[in-house]
Amino acid sequence: MEFINEFFNNQHPVIPGVVLAVLIALVLFFSWSPMQQLLAHWSLSRLLKRIGLQKLRNIYIPDGLGDVIYIEQLILQADGLLLVTIKPFRGNIFAAEKIDQWTQVVGHRSYKFPNPLHQQETDLQALQAVMPDTPIARLVVFAKGSRFPKGKPEDVCDFTDLKNIAEQQKNKVVMPAIQSQWKNLLSQTEPASNMKQSILFQQGDKRRLLLGALSALAAIAFSVWYLGRVL
Repeated sequence: MEFINEFFNNQHPVIPGVVLAVLIALVLFFSWSPMQQLLAHWSLSRLLKRIGLQKLRNIYIPDGLGDVIYIEQLILQADGLLLVTIKPFRGNIFAAEKIDQWTQVVGHRSYKFPNPLHQQETDLQALQAVMPDTPIARLVVFAKGSRFPKGKPEDVCDFTDLKNIAEQQKNKVVMPAIQSQWKNLLSQTEPASNMKQSILFQQGDKRRLLLGALSALAAIAFSVWYLGRVL
């Protein structure tokens, strides 16, 4: 600490400000992209709470054949259930109902991922077997910042579409028959603790977020030290 004090005593008074500015620039450089992903994830989570009256998340339910299926999100709405798969991807999304691989393009990079509608179809069939008298719809939801230059397949929505769904669900009351089916389903579910959900970062985002956090701590520590030195 004595060495640091002596070093800054021998420098121009503007140097501490430059050091702090560099640290803040490092925070922004490392953290901007992953923080955008975090904020998009949180915005999406808040909005999902508004599109239904109750929600089951990260669960196993019986498939009617002696096994279980994993359900990421199942939402109780006024006129039925909504099976939801979250894809918190930003950038341009190129998708079609029948193709096996969809593509996300961010900047000059592209990433392939399996068509989520295919897995949803299997899950939907299992749900219908367990609840044959309950209307069940499905959605694959992409987060804020996603765009579909070639159009969105049916049963795929973005952040704006989800807002419209939330508005349509305002002040609606669940039909008694559906409420009864929902209660019956609740008694059969179990937590899927081994299927931990996480925010889907791009390659390197977690490392950048860690470096940004370390830079932020360094900036805070430097500010505290410098204020204690000059006051």
